[in-house]
Amino acid sequence: MTRLIQLADIHFGTENPVALEAFEAALDGIVPDALAVCGDLTQRGKRSEFEAARDWLDGFDMPKLVVPGNHDTPLLNLYERVVSPFERHERYFSDMADPVELDGAILTGINTSRGWQTRRNWAEGSVNLEDLEDAIAGTEAAARAGKTVFMICHHPFLSPPDAPMRTATRRGRRASRRLAQSPAGFLLTGHVHTPSVTVVDDRDQAYIAVSAGTLSTRIRTSPASFNLIDLTNGQCQVSVYKLHGDRFVPEKPHILAPELAQPEKHVASMAEQP
Repeated sequence: MTRLIQLADIHFGTENPVALEAFEAALDGIVPDALAVCGDLTQRGKRSEFEAARDWLDGFDMPKLVVPGNHDTPLLNLYERVVSPFERHERYFSDMADPVELDGAILTGINTSRGWQTRRNWAEGSVNLEDLEDAIAGTEAAARAGKTVFMICHHPFLSPPDAPMRTATRRGRRASRRLAQSPAGFLLTGHVHTPSVTVVDDRDQAYIAVSAGTLSTRIRTSPASFNLIDLTNGQCQVSVYKLHGDRFVPEKPHILAPELAQPEKHVASMAEQP
């Protein structure tokens, strides 16, 4: 069995202390193999926020892959946002940026965030297609060995259909088509503060887009949450854990057709466990 925890949008600076403490308690009973953090560790990109995020993540003894979000740029320093938007993030998390290879899976990440953009909403995502190709190429050997490939970034390539917050990721449709035709079985993202599990298909192949909620007080329409992804004997299960009072409770898991998470993928169906 391979067990992954997916987090996003912790937003230290506006973090939810109750959710953080409840997450630590929940983790003791889950015992995951790795942790994927899909961006927005901070609220304003302050050094103190990065330090708090790093200290908190260091408390978990497991492999971690961390990618930046749009909030992980210095919000109040326009010069740094333009010239070196991710210098602070790299200073604190460069050792958690490399692919993580496990017995049954490989995690790799790309940066879809920008310090600024020439469009009204600079916080929207943008996919560098060359970065995506490099990330895919780096997983090919693991995919040939039968490992499930997880692509990690902050912004969904396409808007999750059940998320109130709509997204407009630049080159997202091209990136989505490319990912569907690649060995990748999953795209793990954040940004929309709403958990979501969707099968995204392109012609005869597909991938599973999984969006995580938030552990911050910046909650929109869903309680604080995180995702647990289980791979067992070719079957995949995604469980959303939502905060109820001071503890996280899993909802009914999404059971995913096993072919979809394999290197030789075909369009598969998704159904909730009865």
